[in-house]
Amino acid sequence: MYLSGFKHAPYLMIKPDSNLDSIDPDFLQNKYVVRLSGAFDESFIQRFVQIFNHITHLDVGHQFGVDNNFIYDFPKLEGVAVPLYRDSDFVLDCARLPKTLRQLDLSVYTKKKISNMEALATSLEQLSISGFKEKDLSSLASLKSLTALSFKTASIKSLNGIEKLIHLKRLSLGGVRSLVDLTAIGSLQKLKFLEIDIAWKLQDCSPIGQLGELEVLQLMDCKNLASIQFVRQMPKLRQLYTLGTTMINDYDTTPAEHVPIFFGSLDKKYTKMYPEKEIREGQRGWSSYH
Repeated sequence: MYLSGFKHAPYLMIKPDSNLDSIDPDFLQNKYVVRLSGAFDESFIQRFVQIFNHITHLDVGHQFGVDNNFIYDFPKLEGVAVPLYRDSDFVLDCARLPKTLRQLDLSVYTKKKISNMEALATSLEQLSISGFKEKDLSSLASLKSLTALSFKTASIKSLNGIEKLIHLKRLSLGGVRSLVDLTAIGSLQKLKFLEIDIAWKLQDCSPIGQLGELEVLQLMDCKNLASIQFVRQMPKLRQLYTLGTTMINDYDTTPAEHVPIFFGSLDKKYTKMYPEKEIREGQRGWSSYH
């Protein structure tokens, strides 16, 4: 049992050989995310639940050997990370999660491995998903309290359903190779931070221009980007990124003249380059917007 991770975001690693009879008192102060890693047996998990029953943040992403139903035994959970593997019998019943839950991280998302998601409609604020296999976001439309939504990989073709999530301030669309339609994004009038990554088929980003409160826009590895003309109508945009394989295909960078920080303008094909905007001072990231 030991602390790991980064200085500003440490977590408590617990493995099958961890000594539950001799625990540093600091580890019991509920100051860290508790992460399980390894193949555990039932007796260890039962003892673990008894000792750490008070914890607020739990990560069971690398726990195997014992059914994950024990996560329902933590009444004060505010955040939980759990995998939904197809070859596992475990089905996450959101109705059994505590009403205190604010953050949910789902890896290897499988629709048949989750139920009663609407039970989190008024409590869940942050949702992160990898391996999302749906074609749009209709299955998440009930989560109207969300302020942050993140996909590590997703098969979506459109954002249909996201128009219900009007309280979103942060949206990260990662690994969205099939995404072609952003029309529904115009409803997110509170959005401050938007990242779109590996959207190889996406050409028309003009709906983003309707986001009057957007401050940070990251278009990463969007190699078929038609234009950034829509940026002209975004007075609050302070950071624009068109990096990786992203290419502005009409070669016109002048719509970004008013944007203080612009990474990705340095290509000889572009109408104008902005070396003075390729700076790091004043950058704001995902965690800046709560």
